[in-house]
Amino acid sequence: MTRPPPDASEVPLDSRETEILRSVIRAHIGTGEPVGSRAVSRDVALDLSPATIRNIMADLEERGLLVQPHTSAGRVPTERAYRLYVERLMKRARVTDSEARAIDEALGRSRGEIQELLAEACRQLSRFSHHVGVVLAPEFRRIVVERIELVRLDPRRAVAILVDRTGVVHNRILELEEPLEQEELDRIGHHLSGQFAGRTLPEMRREILQGMQAESAAYDRLLARTLELGCKATEGAEGGADVYVEGASNLVGSPDFADLSKMKALLRTLEEKNRLVEILSRVLEGEGVQVVIGRETPGLELPDLSLVASTYRSGDRVMGTVGVVGPTRMEYAQAIALVDHLARVLTRLLSSPGN
Repeated sequence: MTRPPPDASEVPLDSRETEILRSVIRAHIGTGEPVGSRAVSRDVALDLSPATIRNIMADLEERGLLVQPHTSAGRVPTERAYRLYVERLMKRARVTDSEARAIDEALGRSRGEIQELLAEACRQLSRFSHHVGVVLAPEFRRIVVERIELVRLDPRRAVAILVDRTGVVHNRILELEEPLEQEELDRIGHHLSGQFAGRTLPEMRREILQGMQAESAAYDRLLARTLELGCKATEGAEGGADVYVEGASNLVGSPDFADLSKMKALLRTLEEKNRLVEILSRVLEGEGVQVVIGRETPGLELPDLSLVASTYRSGDRVMGTVGVVGPTRMEYAQAIALVDHLARVLTRLLSSPGN
């Protein structure tokens, strides 16, 4: 997981403080409401009066772990408390057998094409977390071409099938300047594969553009068409990664975003693809499941939100990130188990022969 802020994970707590803080966090995760001492007294297995519990909760507030929204209200955990909870207090969870089967079957049906596979992974993250699923796709510019195939859809359209060195398939729909038969598309695909196997897409595109700028008389008709379709197939090769987002509606109506300004801020965050890509790209630098809570990451703050994410691979190569975005009071143990399982399934599918 992400290294927690030192002042959060190193807070000393005795057994009574630990139980009371854990109880407040569990109650707040469940209801979203401030938690009072009487509710805690009914939950913890400690022989303590509500007055004693109130005093301990006041101490926890002074240490920055709880906050009291209103004078007469109970208390809610701070981001610092949730960090401590994730690192030290919560019990680990695992996906159920039925969830694992449903995820495996859904992703297994989409394994042939990476766009479909990642979109389905995003849907499954949203479905089982009841929050927002996010998936960072591999950066197009990092694809190393192994083979290119062109398949005719109709007289004016073809699909370019780019197979990279890890066996992952990337599809692009191409608009044709003139009708082409499948036989000619096969020759063009064979030529592109022979010319550019082992090159990255940006390298391939730069060489194609240089060829197109040369004296046109130097090229026969087939080569001219090859360059034209190769150029179309590598559009966006210099761009960064794409991101899939699914399930924003899961957070609409949540008490955490009942305030209109908070809801607008949430939707802006999910709509700003560049910002999401930047946040998810940070996860590529770490190992295992990582948790980002609220304002922990300078410059990439997620007010009232948390991210649970992990990388997925193809063989030894890191491909991208899968994650769940939800309110700060999300069920972290379940989200961590879900993200970890889904990252492992994606890795297995992308690393197995035939992809």
